[in-house]
Amino acid sequence: MAKILVSCLILFISNSATNLAGQEFEGELSQWETHRPTGARASFMMPKKPFYVERSFSPLEGKPPIKVRIFVSSVLDGEVTFIFSYHDLHTEPANRQAINEALQGVVRGSVFNVLGNLLPAEEVGMTRNPFPIALDGNPGLQYVYRFARNKEPFIVTSRVFAVGKRIYQLNCIMIEKNYDAFIPAKFLKTIKLYDPDYDLPPRPRKRPS
Repeated sequence: MAKILVSCLILFISNSATNLAGQEFEGELSQWETHRPTGARASFMMPKKPFYVERSFSPLEGKPPIKVRIFVSSVLDGEVTFIFSYHDLHTEPANRQAINEALQGVVRGSVFNVLGNLLPAEEVGMTRNPFPIALDGNPGLQYVYRFARNKEPFIVTSRVFAVGKRIYQLNCIMIEKNYDAFIPAKFLKTIKLYDPDYDLPPRPRKRPS
């Protein structure tokens, strides 16, 4: 489930460096805009207009591929990358245990596929890592992990939610030496859900008889 998402994370990370520690939200980080992709049934905010890519993967033999819709925005010469993505499972998890297994699968896949490691909970200000969260009553997990690319360590702060058979994920990726917890904290809380009818075309008004 998470392999294609992680591949996209790696693809859009660059290796330049600037000093973010303690920096106020200014410059490229000062203007956050709301984005409501058609069909997403959700909105999110980013400080720079994202570009859109699609990826497909086949987690189960004999099942049609699952399409992952991904919105990526990088700022400060790629120093910080924001990613919003979603995809639909073939079937909705039948119960809370199945939902939790799906969420834990995303976490494990995200970390494993970049040979990363979950950070100690106390190091990232949480009592557990992953930490249970919710979005409008829908269960989710927040987790933080470290991985290295070209010997440069990165910190990824993620939230994943299960809404029916849809999986939403938000990721904020930063070079570790310039990590600023306020940046992912701002991004991860911007997601808002909408009713399925929100994306439908306006219905024609009925003419009075």
